[in-house]
Amino acid sequence: MRAPRRGPRGGRPRPPPARALRWIAALALAAAGTALAQVSVRVEIPYGASVGLASSGGVTAGEASLRTGLHVDAEAAFDPVHLTVRLDPSMTALDGAPVAPGGPGAFASPTWEPGLTEAYALVRQGRLDASAGIERLPLETARLTVPYQVDRTAADGRRRGLPGARASLYLDPLRLRGAVFERGGSLGGALSVRADLTSAQLEAHAVILEGLAFGASASGTVADTVLYGEAWLLTEPWRARAAVGASGYLADALWTAEVAFAPPTGLPDAAAVPQLAGQLNIPWPAQGSVDIYAGAALTESILAPGERRLAGRASVTWVTGNPDVQLELGPAARFDELGAHYALTLRLTTYTAF
Repeated sequence: MRAPRRGPRGGRPRPPPARALRWIAALALAAAGTALAQVSVRVEIPYGASVGLASSGGVTAGEASLRTGLHVDAEAAFDPVHLTVRLDPSMTALDGAPVAPGGPGAFASPTWEPGLTEAYALVRQGRLDASAGIERLPLETARLTVPYQVDRTAADGRRRGLPGARASLYLDPLRLRGAVFERGGSLGGALSVRADLTSAQLEAHAVILEGLAFGASASGTVADTVLYGEAWLLTEPWRARAAVGASGYLADALWTAEVAFAPPTGLPDAAAVPQLAGQLNIPWPAQGSVDIYAGAALTESILAPGERRLAGRASVTWVTGNPDVQLELGPAARFDELGAHYALTLRLTTYTAF
């Protein structure tokens, strides 16, 4: 054991400085709080690989991709404070991708996404919820498209939260929510009013972020079918966006169909285009399913500005596994005026909770 540190004349030990005392106290409180808190952590480790062919301008080339990452959901409850952290770091390596620098057959350097999706503290007091930190702010009702989006989309296609604060007041059957946030150096705000009725849900939005946006959405049940829709009016410049869809069961299969005038998937700041999308989820024995998706859009032409060209994508994915491991396998295709892309994807995900 080390002897206590003494002063210059060998007298009593020097007292720790005030800054050290503050750090010791903070660590002690954190340790005590962690011991008393209800903590849960869920970790997913996905490994994905795909091989395929891409054809563009009369040139066909093979391609392969490898992706790995991590998904972490961590929550801790310090009554009345609830902490949430969600991480989605990922690394993608592409070999032989036609879109890689250098053309077909070139090697693209691995890309890394840090993946901080959300990290915020939430306090619940009676009818009021208040939170601060990095948090997503989904406003859409549509299920297959996103007509209007405030939070950002990362390079890996996942949506990330924005730094800010929000408060929700529940006055049955109403919910009032206000939020302030920062995106790209600009300060924004959103106000939403939602009414939860017996067989329907209605919501109105007002958003200010480098201009004003007003939205309204509704969803409800008619017989065994869920109908939903939303409409947005954006200013600076003036433009409109909307989506209408339906979802229901055909025997044991869940189907969804949607028509929208919305930006392409993952490009919230792009111009809206007409879209049609459908999805079918068919249960498969032994905790599995088959997911079928098809979508088409009339996009702005790159080769003939001012005109529109048809673009589309489709996929069939077989999903199977158990609570600890999940396997996804299936083909996918997409096409536009520049060419076509076909791929076979295999993804393995392991789950750990503690």
